[in-house]
Parts: sequence; C-alpha cells; structure tokens
Amino acid sequence: MTLSRQLPSNLEGKRIVVTALDLEQSEHRGIAAYSKALIRSLKEAGAEVWLLTQFDAPLWNAGIRFLPEKTRMIIYSARVLDCLAQGEQNRTKHWLENKIGIIKKIGRWRHILGKVGEFIYRPRHYRRRAIKQIRLKDLFDNPYTRHERLSYLQYVDGLLCAPNVFLAASIAALLKHQKPVLIDLNGFDAFLTSCPLNLKPLNVDSFTQTVHDLIPLEYAQSSDNTLVFSHRLQACLPTRRIYVSRSTAEKFKKHVLKTTNVLTNGRSSNKSQELERVVVQPPSLRFPKWLTEDPEHVVDLLPVSHLLRQKQRKNLLPFQYLLFNSSVEPRKNLLFLVQAYAESNLGEKGIRLCVTGKLKQDNYSQAVKEIVKNEPGVILTGYINESTKLDLYLNALALLSPSLVEGFGIPVLDSACLGMPAIASDCDSHQEIQTMFDFEQYVLLVNTLESRDWAAAMQSIVGTSIHISDQPSKERQNRISRYQKKSKLIDKQFQDDLKELLA
Repeated sequence: MTLSRQLPSNLEGKRIVVTALDLEQSEHRGIAAYSKALIRSLKEAGAEVWLLTQFDAPLWNAGIRFLPEKTRMIIYSARVLDCLAQGEQNRTKHWLENKIGIIKKIGRWRHILGKVGEFIYRPRHYRRRAIKQIRLKDLFDNPYTRHERLSYLQYVDGLLCAPNVFLAASIAALLKHQKPVLIDLNGFDAFLTSCPLNLKPLNVDSFTQTVHDLIPLEYAQSSDNTLVFSHRLQACLPTRRIYVSRSTAEKFKKHVLKTTNVLTNGRSSNKSQELERVVVQPPSLRFPKWLTEDPEHVVDLLPVSHLLRQKQRKNLLPFQYLLFNSSVEPRKNLLFLVQAYAESNLGEKGIRLCVTGKLKQDNYSQAVKEIVKNEPGVILTGYINESTKLDLYLNALALLSPSLVEGFGIPVLDSACLGMPAIASDCDSHQEIQTMFDFEQYVLLVNTLESRDWAAAMQSIVGTSIHISDQPSKERQNRISRYQKKSKLIDKQFQDDLKELLA
C-alpha cells in the first residue's frame, strides 16, 4: 500500500527538533550537508526549527555563577555556539606528557578512568528541566550568526542543550539489552534525527529517523563500532524512517527489518511500513543570493580561493584539474584513484588532481602521503570551507568518485546538477543518481576493478572538455544557471516529502 498523493500538509507553526550530531564534528561532510538541507527545508515550510546538541558549557567560575541570570545566559550561549563553530576536538596532550613518562601514564589512566566514569554515570533519562534552552532571537547582533560554519543558524529558532546526549546514546547502544536513552521533548511536535540514534523522545507526536547507509556492517574497514551501529539501526524500527537512497532502503529491509518489504517507486508496499520515504536530498553547493535571483541571467563568479587565485607552482588553474571531494578513508578508494591518475599521464600535460579532505593519523592516510611524494600533480588541500568548495566545483574539469560503497553520493549529485562531468564507481547509489533528469549525459560509471579503465576515462573526459578553458567565464555561468534550476526541483520534492511524512 502506498501513501496517498494528496497535497502535502502544511508544517506552519510546528515545533520540530533536529539532531545536530554531524554539525558538531570537526569536518562538515555528507550527513552534515543533509542536516543543513533538512533544517533549511523545514524552516522554509513554515516550521519552527530547534537543534538538539550535546555541547554544554557549565559556568564553573564562582564569580560568574553569581551574575544575573540574563548575563549568565548570554555567556553560556556564547560558549555553546563557540563549540559548534569549532567542532568536536580531540584531546590535546600536555607538553609534559611528551617529556616525562610518568606524566604520560597518568594522562592515559585519567583518560581511561574518564571513560569508565562516562559509562557508570551516563544519563538514562534527560528530563525537560535539565535541558537548557537557547532562543537565538534573544541574541541580539550575535557574532556567531555571521560565522561561515554556522550559516545554517539563519534557519534555526533555538538550541536545546542536553549534555553528552549523543555519547550517552552510543554507550547505551553498546549494551546487550537495547534500552534507548529517553529525552523529554514536551512542548515540541516532532523529533527528527539526521542519522540513526539510540534515543527515544517523550511527549512528541512524531518521531522520524534518517538512515543513510549500512556501511559499517558491510565494510569491515569502517571506523564505526559494528555493535553500536547495529543497535542504532535497530532503534529505527519503531519509528518513521527517511532513506537517502533506494539502495539504502533495500539493504535496510533485507538486513535489519524482520519481515521482507519491497519498495515500489520510492513508496513502501507494506501497509505496516507506510510511514517511510526514500528521498533525494538537495545538492550541497550554495551560491550568494545576489547571484541567483535570475537563473536565466547569472553573472560570472570569479574564483577567490587562494588555491586558484595565486600564481604559484603548486596552485590550480581553472579547468586544468580534476576534483576528488571526499573524506580520506579506505572506502573512498583514493589510493586507487591516485594510481589511475599516475597511469593516465595527465600530470605531464599540466592536468592536476585536487584532493580535498583532512588526512588522518592512520595507515591509509600515511600511504596516501607516500604516493603523493612521488606524484607532484596531486594537490592535497586538507579540509576546505564552503567558499573554497564552491570555487573548486565551478572551475574543475570533472569530479572523480571511485568509492567502493556509498549511501548516496552528494559530490556526484553536485557535479551533475552543475552539468560538470563526473566519473564515478558503479555502486547502486551512483546508478540512482545517473537515472535522474538528464544526468546520464554527465555521470560516467566505471567499475573499480582496473585502474587502467579509470585512467582511460580521465583521458577521455579531459580530451573532450579541455576546450572549456578557452571560455571560463561562460562555462561558470552555464554551471551556475543549470545548478539553480535543478536544485530548485530537488528542493521542492524534498520539502514535499518531509511535509507528507511529518504531517
């Protein structure tokens, strides 16, 4: 049985809580892009949007504790917003730990004891009065609303601060008996997670979880804890569900649901599972409003990033590079890509490979570094902000995405919406993107069994696209205009699906 296709209900005035877990991370990647799209879409649909964060900033200073309540609140708000602006940071070692062995051991034991304490004293139930509330409209002329990383706050009405709520949910997911962490959301209408979480809201009418993928279960080199992730998926069973692709929906139904359920045209065929949706999330690039008011007559957006602006030996030239825009981890298959790039001999022709993403302190990232030492055409940018990402997309010859598996594939979607060629692996989610609109003209699917196949594909794309460097301004304008048209169509369908699911 499918959901009726009546006009979606209005979300006007509904108070909806969205989780901020992926917006708290040091890097804003795929799920963070989804979270931002979710927040914006709900707000534009008329909802009052609140973010649930685990960041907390207790005011331990005795003097601050005796300040007036309103003064304490603005100090508290600033500290929480600063945490969101900085992202989750790993513990930094004190310099003494690197010099004195006993200090190092004490630091290690303190860390271990801290983890034990977190487990023993973890919250099981967040009562409403224990959740601090920050109304953003009360923060007059606040500097954090102008922070690029916090641009999504323009669509957020307030923050709910529940200290370590996501950590508590993860700890609970480690246990054999699945008891989700309870959180009282009295006064709100709906709770929507941006990824599966072992949480259970109280006193709300609607609870929806988003399922992006089953990668930690199907790929052993994933960094996620398999048991924790499995229990997080199990926590989605009694809730409404959003799947970001048909591939994810089918995998969830096959490996997590206890009963077989077949999807038809993105809708569930089983009456007991009718409160679910396969949605296409909006593309992630965002252009200045003054540029996109008239998609038929957009002006050129010249690159401003230092990667493209300065004429240095290691800098990029517009339409003289290929773009890899993903995190650096084994399933993204970057080592394979660098090998294919070396075999293509494009570096000798001045075509560079631009790799975004922060290298980690692991063997895979170390292997990437070693290869790059011998391949000068590869440029490692590290993690980039949204402005730089926009420049790199607008001026790249093509996007490369050789991922072994994906929940969806936002980089490929962004590229296809621009009308920029993309060479992508033939995983199911990339195949779904290729079938949308006219995307088969721009998305070339190549299996990842032979690096020479990718080398040949790169040579072909460069050979047929290199002429666009003669008219860079016109190419950028065409990409901007096309992107606005495609993204508006996807945005509308995404919002309609949310309205219908949450109503």
